[in-house]
Amino acid sequence: MIEVVIPAHNAASFLRETLESVAAQERLPALVTVVNDRSRDATREVALRAAEELAPRLTIRVLENAGPPGPSAARNTAIRTGDQPWVALLDADDVLLPRHHTALMALAGEGISLAFGDCCLFQDGTGEVLLESHHAKSRLLDLPFDPAPGGKALRGSSFAALLRSPHVPTSACLLRRQAVLAAGLFDEAMMYAEDIDLFLRLTWLGNMRFTEERLTRKRVHTENLTREENRIRFSRGGVVIAAKMRMLSHRADLALFRPVPEDFAAVAEMLPRAVNAYLYDASCRGFARYWEASLLARKTGLGIMATRPKHLARLLWYRVLSRA
Repeated sequence: MIEVVIPAHNAASFLRETLESVAAQERLPALVTVVNDRSRDATREVALRAAEELAPRLTIRVLENAGPPGPSAARNTAIRTGDQPWVALLDADDVLLPRHHTALMALAGEGISLAFGDCCLFQDGTGEVLLESHHAKSRLLDLPFDPAPGGKALRGSSFAALLRSPHVPTSACLLRRQAVLAAGLFDEAMMYAEDIDLFLRLTWLGNMRFTEERLTRKRVHTENLTREENRIRFSRGGVVIAAKMRMLSHRADLALFRPVPEDFAAVAEMLPRAVNAYLYDASCRGFARYWEASLLARKTGLGIMATRPKHLARLLWYRVLSRA
């Protein structure tokens, strides 16, 4: 019932371990799809070799990304062409723990569009655990929740909770394929925060459940998209997402999406926060970046925030430091 979808860009050094972790599942998937995303290394060859050597325990197909570069189009390539009812997302450098599929399928009842578990972060090379629990970092368990079959369900709006904090570890989640298709798949124009964008839309199409069980180990290395130097790109993604959710929540023609009053309040709260965070990061990186952030703030109707003295003073201060 599960297809594991792995977008892979220059992942030759990690991919075999990732695939072996899928082969070690208590409950095996029906299919594993590796989507080669314009890799310049031996990613494709590693995937094809694994398809031979891990058979018949795993059925692995290898596709080429049919859309623009990036994980969004790579995942969409697999999701559009698969037929299993559930999709497990897995980044090519992460590792599943053996109960990943078992625990998530226990959550996957009627009306569920998204199920997820916990993950830890470990250092590539040394294996040192850098973060024991993503749930603890995101403070998921501080939110009100109720017991649910296989785990827990948030009390109140899952959309509002997810918009306020990224609670879902991408490689520790399970998605209902039909819900993903109905929600419009991943936004292929987004390279950063594209997963949260889709997860938010999914919360308007079905319920969300989670387990406290750790199901995935996320590898930290120098090429992670989430590394510090990309922080400003994620800040921009936060603005794009909040603005998109504001638009969707007010479109009466999108009957599939059913926001509740708490969702409108969350969007009204988070859009200015996201704009402020983006302006902050941009002000630390020079006039060109700040100008880009100002233009996006203006598109959201919050351009006045770009004239705040604290942002302008910070921009000038970093300008002076860069010349010192």
